Amino acid sequence: MSSGADGTPQYIRGVPHALPEGEHILWQGAPEALPIAKHVFHWRLLAAYFAVMTIVWATSTTLAFSSQDFLVSLLVRVGLSALVLAIVFVISGVVARTSWYAITSQRLVLRLGMVFEMSINVPFTILDSAGVGVFKDGTGQVVLTLTKPNRLAYIALWPHCRVFSINQPQPVLRGLRDAQRIGTLLAQAVADASEGAMRAPADSSRASASDPHLAPQPA
Repeated sequence: MSSGADGTPQYIRGVPHALPEGEHILWQGAPEALPIAKHVFHWRLLAAYFAVMTIVWATSTTLAFSSQDFLVSLLVRVGLSALVLAIVFVISGVVARTSWYAITSQRLVLRLGMVFEMSINVPFTILDSAGVGVFKDGTGQVVLTLTKPNRLAYIALWPHCRVFSINQPQPVLRGLRDAQRIGTLLAQAVADASEGAMRAPADSSRASASDPHLAPQPA
């Protein structure tokens, strides 16, 4: 197992097994609820839609504005709209609370599951590219593309995936406060792992050639 600087085993939160020897955690954290509500479930768009529909109804109804029937109908519409928005915020909170992202020196780990918890491992060897998106509120996301034919199940990733990437789901680290830094860290980790993988065979070849027990012996 992998150990930290003080010799203690390193664990990703929520994963019962320690990291393998030689692998270490570079970053781990959770998405934030409000950015998920805003950029995944689009609560502001929903609120605007309900407001417009309520105004259209109020200006087109035959009920008198001061009548009890009008007030009851208005309260029902406003109440249902508020209920839907409340559900959006509750789901966003559950997503944030049950999700955890981790970047190690060898892979990306997504611990997900609002109902059934699971850990999804994405080795750097199957990562094709990563892009960072930053929103006006300062939060952002990191979008990943896997090399074909590697594929993750859309239903297992949702909502941590691009909405319309159903045939070739793209994992997304959502609701990040410092997305640019995390994306840069991930890119550097992938580059370091790739460089280490290329260096290992060369080091092995040199070791074999210099080993007197493996060198050709005179007849």
